[in-house]
Order: sequence, then C-alpha cells, then structure tokens
Amino acid sequence: MKLNRCVYVNLIFVLLFSLRVDGAASNKSVEEMLEVARKQFYAAIENEKWIEPTIELFERIGQVEPEYAGRTQVYIGALVALKGKHAFFPHTKLKWTKRGLAIMDDGLKKAPADIEALFIHGTTCYYLPFFFKRGDDAQRDFRKIIKLMPQQVDTYDLKLIKNVVVFLLENVKLTDDEKTYLHTLFK
Repeated sequence: MKLNRCVYVNLIFVLLFSLRVDGAASNKSVEEMLEVARKQFYAAIENEKWIEPTIELFERIGQVEPEYAGRTQVYIGALVALKGKHAFFPHTKLKWTKRGLAIMDDGLKKAPADIEALFIHGTTCYYLPFFFKRGDDAQRDFRKIIKLMPQQVDTYDLKLIKNVVVFLLENVKLTDDEKTYLHTLFK
C-alpha cells in the first residue's frame, strides 16, 4: 500500500510540474524560453536533476521555432552526453556520451553556421577525455566561429558573444590576428 501511495504522490508531482512548465513556456517568447534553457543547461553540468527538464525545454523550443531545430538538437545532444558524466559505471558513461555525440553531430549538420550550436558542440568536444578523439572537432568548430563572427556578431545576444570570445581567448590556440580581432569586438 505504501508503494502505491508513493507512486501516486510522484505522479501528481510530475503532472503538476509539467502543467506549471507548459503554462510558463506558453506565456513566454521563444527567446525567453531559450534564455531559461541556457541557464538550465549550465545548471545541468553540475547537477543531473536539470538534464531531463532541460532536454524537454529544448525539444519544445525546437518544435515551436523550427529555425532553432539544429541548435536545440546540439544542446540536447550535449545534455545526453552529460548523462555520461553523471553515470556511475564506465560502460554507462561511454554509452550516454556516444549517444549524445551522435545527436550533437546531427544537430550541427542542421545548423552548420550557427555560432551558438558550434560553441556548444566545440566546448563539449573540448572537455571530453582524449580517447574520444574529438579535439580536432573542437578546434574546427572554434575556427569556424571566428570565421563566422564578423557576419553574425550582431545577430546574437551580446552576453553570449562575450562568453564565446572569453572562452576562445583563454582556451584556444589562436593566431595573433585572431586574438586582435576578438579583442576588437568589445572595445
């Protein structure tokens, strides 16, 4: 009897939570939803309880705004790969990470010139252990971001672009010209 009561309480909680999330999402613009999803994404890096709700939010954004389908799929792939970080057994870690990478790669094919998608894909690959052999993918993404930046810098949120630039300056081997260009973006 206790088990059934516990199941019912959990079911009610899930239903209430989903109604609250659906109601909140329907009253927000896609950009506001995207901002919330980004914050939840970074929270999920440290706390796995945010992974599933964030995946659901990115799925909803991709459905509401097909223009963001590739970008949201890259985020979803990164979140699935994050399940590997939080998993206990090595084979489970490997399974989730490989699954997430495949989803991310497919998402990037849909949005190959999206700076945000490239950044999430690139940083995820950058932080993976060496045996995944994704370092070249990360460098390719970062170089493409720098190439696309002049045409697209004004189409993204300034805070996002600043985060991208700071990461590139601090973590990527850049030429002097690339460093100079990135520094000029915020003078």
